[in-house]
Amino acid sequence: MSKHGDIIKYIHSLKVGSKISVRGIAVELAVSEGTAYRAIKEADNLGIVTTIPRVGTVRIEKVEKKSIEALNYAEVVRSE
Repeated sequence: MSKHGDIIKYIHSLKVGSKISVRGIAVELAVSEGTAYRAIKEADNLGIVTTIPRVGTVRIEKVEKKSIEALNYAEVVRSE
């Protein structure tokens, strides 16, 4: 597996709520900070991390998005 893939796998293994830093991942996995940064951006695109202002980047639970056409009335009422 590539370094990039290893970093994504590592991020998946972290507990939800764990803080993630470019430097921390670079040191932990012995990769460059540039590689760590790109992998964290990819993890953000995948929906497994998010950046919170004044907090940092944290591991989150991926939320599956449903198509509006697939929702039924009960799901719409429950989401309010």
